Amino acid sequence: MPESRREFVKSAAGLGLAARAAVAAADDIPKRKLGKTGLEVTIVGLGGARVGNVSDEAQALRTIRHSYEVGINYFDSAAAGAYGLSQKRYGMALEGTPRDKIVYGTKTRHRTYAHAELDLLQSLANLKTDYLDLYQIHNVMHLEDIDFVFGPRGVMEMIHKAKQDGKIRHVGFTGHMDPRVLVKMMNAYDWDTILMPLSVTDGANPQMSFERTTLPGAVEKGLGIFAMKTTGIGTLHNQGISSLQQNLDYVWSLPIATAILGCETTAQVDADVALAKAHRKLGKGEMSSLRKKWSQADFAVLENWKVDQSATLASSSRDYFGD
Repeated sequence: MPESRREFVKSAAGLGLAARAAVAAADDIPKRKLGKTGLEVTIVGLGGARVGNVSDEAQALRTIRHSYEVGINYFDSAAAGAYGLSQKRYGMALEGTPRDKIVYGTKTRHRTYAHAELDLLQSLANLKTDYLDLYQIHNVMHLEDIDFVFGPRGVMEMIHKAKQDGKIRHVGFTGHMDPRVLVKMMNAYDWDTILMPLSVTDGANPQMSFERTTLPGAVEKGLGIFAMKTTGIGTLHNQGISSLQQNLDYVWSLPIATAILGCETTAQVDADVALAKAHRKLGKGEMSSLRKKWSQADFAVLENWKVDQSATLASSSRDYFGD
């Protein structure tokens, strides 16, 4: 199997339409339980950012529809920001498909009732659905975020009302900056899911690791766990340390439900689906060996989304349920 995702995609594209169709029609993509939600999701989910920002809309719609046709059932999006037109394009490409065959997870970056409610209504309209399977508080970065989320007329008040009205079924949150902040957020509410960075570099990072700091608590609480930045935004397998298959096998060997992968073309979808179908769970020794290989990596460059907030955390007097 080619080491580079780009090379893998090229080889998949070179198979020809008939061969690619045969690959796509092979065994089903493995599915896992999404924590305590009762949902089952494919171990690869389609990320919204790349498909939402690709300039060729027809290409984006083909990519989304193809993802569904080859068996992907989790579709990630957000109301605004880097996710661009992902929601509208999902709604267009997947209109008319059985609703119970699709799991829609979207997000709001707003912290107030009014702004988050506008996001929710926009999301429902764009996705052309009456309800969202999963609604997430997006990008929890600082302790202050938690104050705003649970404050008077905050986003959580809106979410509780929307759940009562049947517009939202499950609730989660996301974050990528500091694993300790996510622990605080995780302990502040009975969440259904969490989305966080998990990768070979995160596991090997001696200072800031979501795998070591946040993941154990999420497993203990029975949360549905989504992994993002699993390939370092497509850069890790180009470092000459481990292959794309090894990097994804590492993440899929963690107690996660889904790895969110961004795709712009149907060939990229086929490549990611093939990797998911070829997944082999790694043993503890293999996981440790991969972490050791990455132990001298330049984490500041490869994981530049992480920010150490030690001073802020140490000086905080807040008590978010004791931890």
